[in-house]
Amino acid sequence: MINLKKNEGINLSKQAGHVTNWKIELDWDVNTAARSRSDQFELNVGGFLLNHVGGKPICARDENFIFYGNRADPTGSVMHNPDNYKGGTDIMFLNLDKLSTKNDGIDELSVIAEIYEAADRRQDFGHVNHARVTISDGDTGESIADFKLTEDDGNSTAVQMGSFVRKGNDWHFETVGKGYSKGWASFVVAYGLEVGSDE
Repeated sequence: MINLKKNEGINLSKQAGHVTNWKIELDWDVNTAARSRSDQFELNVGGFLLNHVGGKPICARDENFIFYGNRADPTGSVMHNPDNYKGGTDIMFLNLDKLSTKNDGIDELSVIAEIYEAADRRQDFGHVNHARVTISDGDTGESIADFKLTEDDGNSTAVQMGSFVRKGNDWHFETVGKGYSKGWASFVVAYGLEVGSDE
Protein backbone atom coordinates (compact mmCIF):
# COMPACT_ATOMS: atom_id res chain seq x y z
CA MET A 1 0.00 0.00 0.00
CA ILE A 2 1.20 3.50 -0.83
CA ASN A 3 1.08 6.08 1.97
CA LEU A 4 0.35 9.43 0.37
CA LYS A 5 1.02 12.92 1.72
CA LYS A 6 -0.62 16.22 0.81
CA ASN A 7 -0.48 17.09 -2.88
CA GLU A 8 0.72 13.63 -3.89
CA GLY A 9 -1.04 11.19 -6.17
CA ILE A 10 -0.95 7.91 -8.04
CA ASN A 11 -1.98 6.87 -11.52
CA LEU A 12 -4.62 4.25 -10.77
CA SER A 13 -4.90 3.14 -14.38
CA LYS A 14 -1.22 2.20 -14.47
CA GLN A 15 -0.67 1.00 -10.91
CA ALA A 16 -4.01 -0.78 -10.48
CA GLY A 17 -5.39 -0.91 -14.00
CA HIS A 18 -7.48 -4.03 -13.35
CA VAL A 19 -9.55 -2.33 -10.64
CA THR A 20 -13.01 -1.11 -11.64
CA ASN A 21 -14.76 -1.05 -8.26
CA TRP A 22 -13.18 1.10 -5.60
CA LYS A 23 -13.90 1.22 -1.89
CA ILE A 24 -13.30 4.62 -0.27
CA GLU A 25 -13.14 4.29 3.51
CA LEU A 26 -12.88 7.09 6.06
CA ASP A 27 -11.75 6.02 9.52
CA TRP A 28 -10.75 7.89 12.64
CA ASP A 29 -10.66 7.86 16.42
CA VAL A 30 -11.45 10.55 18.98
CA ASN A 31 -8.49 12.04 20.86
CA THR A 32 -8.01 11.78 24.63
CA ALA A 33 -9.29 15.26 25.44
CA ALA A 34 -12.63 14.60 23.74
CA ARG A 35 -13.00 10.93 24.60
CA SER A 36 -15.73 11.56 27.16
CA ARG A 37 -17.86 12.72 24.23
CA SER A 38 -16.80 9.99 21.80
CA ASP A 39 -20.36 8.74 21.38
CA GLN A 40 -21.31 12.20 20.07
CA PHE A 41 -18.80 12.22 17.19
CA GLU A 42 -19.93 11.19 13.74
CA LEU A 43 -17.73 11.59 10.69
CA ASN A 44 -19.04 11.13 7.18
CA VAL A 45 -17.47 10.66 3.78
CA GLY A 46 -19.16 12.20 0.76
CA GLY A 47 -18.39 13.07 -2.82
CA PHE A 48 -19.15 15.50 -5.63
CA LEU A 49 -19.17 14.43 -9.27
CA LEU A 50 -17.61 17.34 -11.13
CA ASN A 51 -16.88 18.58 -14.60
CA HIS A 52 -14.54 21.48 -15.30
CA VAL A 53 -15.93 24.57 -17.01
CA GLY A 54 -13.27 27.13 -17.84
CA GLY A 55 -10.96 25.34 -15.44
CA LYS A 56 -13.46 25.60 -12.56
CA PRO A 57 -14.92 22.41 -11.00
CA ILE A 58 -18.73 22.42 -11.23
CA CYS A 59 -21.33 20.04 -9.84
CA ALA A 60 -24.08 20.18 -12.45
CA ARG A 61 -26.98 18.91 -10.33
CA ASP A 62 -27.90 18.19 -6.72
CA GLU A 63 -28.07 14.45 -7.44
CA ASN A 64 -24.32 14.45 -8.13
CA PHE A 65 -23.61 15.29 -4.48
CA ILE A 66 -23.44 11.90 -2.74
CA PHE A 67 -23.67 11.80 1.06
CA TYR A 68 -25.88 10.38 3.81
CA GLY A 69 -28.84 12.37 2.45
CA ASN A 70 -28.37 11.14 -1.13
CA ARG A 71 -26.78 7.71 -1.12
CA ALA A 72 -26.15 7.31 -4.85
CA ASP A 73 -25.91 9.37 -8.02
CA PRO A 74 -28.51 8.62 -10.75
CA THR A 75 -26.14 6.31 -12.66
CA GLY A 76 -25.01 4.30 -9.63
CA SER A 77 -21.40 5.28 -10.23
CA VAL A 78 -20.94 6.39 -6.61
CA MET A 79 -22.77 4.91 -3.64
CA HIS A 80 -22.63 5.77 0.04
CA ASN A 81 -22.78 2.81 2.43
CA PRO A 82 -25.88 3.31 4.62
CA ASP A 83 -24.71 0.95 7.36
CA ASN A 84 -21.52 2.52 8.70
CA TYR A 85 -22.35 5.92 10.09
CA LYS A 86 -20.68 5.44 13.48
CA GLY A 87 -18.00 3.36 15.11
CA GLY A 88 -15.04 5.05 13.49
CA THR A 89 -15.68 4.31 9.83
CA ASP A 90 -17.73 5.52 6.87
CA ILE A 91 -17.64 4.16 3.32
CA MET A 92 -18.37 5.04 -0.31
CA PHE A 93 -18.04 2.85 -3.39
CA LEU A 94 -16.98 4.05 -6.85
CA ASN A 95 -17.42 2.21 -10.14
CA LEU A 96 -15.01 3.79 -12.62
CA ASP A 97 -16.57 2.06 -15.65
CA LYS A 98 -19.95 3.62 -14.93
CA LEU A 99 -18.35 6.95 -14.08
CA SER A 100 -16.50 6.98 -17.41
CA THR A 101 -19.29 5.72 -19.67
CA LYS A 102 -22.54 7.00 -18.12
CA ASN A 103 -21.53 10.49 -16.98
CA ASP A 104 -20.68 12.59 -20.00
CA GLY A 105 -18.17 15.28 -19.12
CA ILE A 106 -17.56 14.17 -15.53
CA ASP A 107 -13.81 14.17 -14.91
CA GLU A 108 -13.50 14.29 -11.12
CA LEU A 109 -14.93 12.79 -7.94
CA SER A 110 -14.03 15.10 -5.05
CA VAL A 111 -13.88 13.13 -1.77
CA ILE A 112 -14.90 15.03 1.37
CA ALA A 113 -14.71 14.16 5.08
CA GLU A 114 -17.20 15.99 7.31
CA ILE A 115 -18.08 16.08 11.01
CA TYR A 116 -21.83 15.79 11.45
CA GLU A 117 -23.47 18.82 13.12
CA ALA A 118 -20.01 20.11 14.01
CA ALA A 119 -21.07 23.72 14.59
CA ASP A 120 -23.96 22.78 16.92
CA ARG A 121 -21.79 20.32 18.84
CA ARG A 122 -18.72 22.60 18.82
CA GLN A 123 -16.54 19.94 17.24
CA ASP A 124 -13.74 20.11 14.69
CA PHE A 125 -10.92 17.94 13.38
CA GLY A 126 -8.80 19.05 16.33
CA HIS A 127 -10.87 16.57 18.39
CA VAL A 128 -10.06 13.70 16.04
CA ASN A 129 -6.92 11.58 15.70
CA HIS A 130 -5.78 9.58 12.70
CA ALA A 131 -8.47 10.70 10.25
CA ARG A 132 -7.58 8.73 7.16
CA VAL A 133 -9.00 7.85 3.78
CA THR A 134 -8.04 4.47 2.33
CA ILE A 135 -8.81 3.47 -1.24
CA SER A 136 -9.05 -0.25 -1.90
CA ASP A 137 -10.03 -2.72 -4.58
CA GLY A 138 -13.75 -3.06 -3.95
CA ASP A 139 -13.77 -6.67 -5.13
CA THR A 140 -10.69 -8.12 -3.42
CA GLY A 141 -10.33 -5.72 -0.47
CA GLU A 142 -6.68 -5.06 -1.32
CA SER A 143 -5.65 -1.60 -0.07
CA ILE A 144 -3.95 0.45 -2.77
CA ALA A 145 -3.26 3.79 -1.06
CA ASP A 146 -4.14 5.86 1.98
CA PHE A 147 -3.89 9.47 3.09
CA LYS A 148 -3.85 10.73 6.68
CA LEU A 149 -4.74 14.24 7.75
CA THR A 150 -2.16 16.31 9.61
CA GLU A 151 -2.70 18.80 12.42
CA ASP A 152 -2.91 21.65 9.89
CA ASP A 153 -6.66 21.20 9.57
CA GLY A 154 -7.46 20.99 13.28
CA ASN A 155 -9.92 23.91 13.17
CA SER A 156 -11.83 22.58 10.17
CA THR A 157 -15.21 20.86 10.21
CA ALA A 158 -14.93 19.49 6.66
CA VAL A 159 -11.87 18.56 4.62
CA GLN A 160 -11.36 17.76 0.96
CA MET A 161 -9.31 14.61 1.38
CA GLY A 162 -8.58 14.15 -2.31
CA SER A 163 -10.01 13.50 -5.75
CA PHE A 164 -10.29 10.81 -8.37
CA VAL A 165 -9.31 12.73 -11.51
CA ARG A 166 -9.41 11.72 -15.16
CA LYS A 167 -6.44 12.85 -17.23
CA GLY A 168 -6.72 11.68 -20.82
CA ASN A 169 -7.57 7.99 -20.65
CA ASP A 170 -6.14 7.46 -17.16
CA TRP A 171 -7.68 7.88 -13.71
CA HIS A 172 -5.56 9.25 -10.88
CA PHE A 173 -6.11 9.68 -7.15
CA GLU A 174 -4.68 12.98 -5.91
CA THR A 175 -4.59 14.07 -2.27
CA VAL A 176 -5.61 17.57 -1.17
CA GLY A 177 -6.12 17.84 2.60
CA LYS A 178 -7.71 21.30 2.49
CA GLY A 179 -10.05 22.17 5.34
CA TYR A 180 -13.10 24.41 5.62
CA SER A 181 -15.16 25.60 8.57
CA LYS A 182 -18.74 25.35 7.25
CA GLY A 183 -19.17 21.64 6.71
CA TRP A 184 -20.86 20.48 3.51
CA ALA A 185 -22.05 24.01 2.79
CA SER A 186 -18.53 25.20 1.94
CA PHE A 187 -18.29 22.66 -0.85
CA VAL A 188 -21.89 22.92 -2.01
CA VAL A 189 -21.41 26.64 -2.65
CA ALA A 190 -17.91 26.28 -4.10
CA TYR A 191 -19.12 23.68 -6.61
CA GLY A 192 -22.06 25.80 -7.79
CA LEU A 193 -25.01 24.26 -5.93
CA GLU A 194 -27.43 25.91 -3.52
CA VAL A 195 -27.37 25.09 0.17
CA GLY A 196 -30.46 23.17 1.30
CA SER A 197 -31.77 22.09 4.66
CA ASP A 198 -30.01 18.70 4.50
CA GLU A 199 -26.52 20.18 4.23
